[in-house]
Amino acid sequence: MFQKSFNLQNRHDDAIKTLADAISLDKTNSTASCLLGGIYNEKNSQECVKYYEQSIQYNKLCYLAYRGLGNYYLKTKQYEKADKYYTQAIAINPNRFGPIYKNRGIARLEQNMKKEAKEDFENYLKHTPNAKDQGDIKQAIQELDAECGN
Repeated sequence: MFQKSFNLQNRHDDAIKTLADAISLDKTNSTASCLLGGIYNEKNSQECVKYYEQSIQYNKLCYLAYRGLGNYYLKTKQYEKADKYYTQAIAINPNRFGPIYKNRGIARLEQNMKKEAKEDFENYLKHTPNAKDQGDIKQAIQELDAECGN
């Protein structure tokens, strides 16, 4: 709760200090580590990886940490790693967040895994029926169908 209020006020430094203090009191605090990873990810800092991994170390089912790592690696064009972490998040909960399928689809498209990317885009539309980019995604699916000979 406190992290969001700091972020709303654009006080990342205060949020970072508070979360770091929480972790120093209890290094197994997976939630604080994940939140801190999220702040660093917003700042495009590689430091986020350390905190997401720490979060996962103490909570193997921390969906948000896996998704956060996927997002970081997608932003930094490390597509194999993005794919890996998105896949782990989806394995934990395949219905939690529809856009994760689009992100993994992009990572897979960049790896020339067209069939898998198409499936991810279809899952994105299934889980996010009111997506604003629905038309673009449907067009991408059609183009992938044509390329794959479907």
